[in-house]
Formats: sequence, structure tokens, C-alpha cells
Amino acid sequence: MTWLIIFLLLLLFTLAGAYKRWMPVFGVKCASLPNQPLPSNTVLLDIRDYQDADRSPVREAYTLPYPYLKRYADTIDGDNVFLIAPDKVSKNLSIRLLQKHGITVQHYAVVQPAKQDSEPMKVHCS
Repeated sequence: MTWLIIFLLLLLFTLAGAYKRWMPVFGVKCASLPNQPLPSNTVLLDIRDYQDADRSPVREAYTLPYPYLKRYADTIDGDNVFLIAPDKVSKNLSIRLLQKHGITVQHYAVVQPAKQDSEPMKVHCS
């Protein structure tokens, strides 16, 4: 009986962790990178690693990699965020973390770095 309870608890914790990582956050839409300036209370937040953000920078983006996000979420100036993420898992975890801190994520873009300097970054919404 105790093994069954332990198994069910482990299964519950595993499913909760998978939900946070893999299930998309509803209400946040994918968009291409903005070409125009954002409204004054909206911050362009880049959560890619410093090396990736430096190789293919996004103009006027505040770079704060995901591992530092929990510690420095209070340094984000705006109430609204346009999120730039390297993959879907980082996007989902970051949106949930920012919402927990009271920051609204309006849009996101999952970008892949360009293979060559002359190519633009690719935005994936699927």
C-alpha cells in the first residue's frame, strides 16, 4: 500500500513538472519581432544566453537570461513584456515566472539564431 502511495505521489509531481514546461500559457500570442517602438510601459525582454543575444542582437532589448530571471525579475521596469526566447520550454517557464511576479507577457517570439551574419533570425510560432 505504501508503495502505491509513493508511486502516485511521484507520478503527480512528474506530471506537474511536465505541465509547467510543456503546456503553453494561454492568452499569450506569438508575434514577429517588433519593427516599431513599443509602448512606454512595454519592455522587450530577451531571455536567451548572453552569447546568443550578443551574436544576433535585438535592438532595444533588455537581455536577462532565463537562469537569472527569478533573481532579477524585479529589475524589469515595465508592466508589460514582449518576450524573446530561445525555445518553447524557456518561453513557458519564463511566462509563468513573470506572471507570478505580476508582470504581463503580451507577446512572445521563439527565435533561432542566423547561420550566417547576413541572414535574419528565424521566428517560430508553431
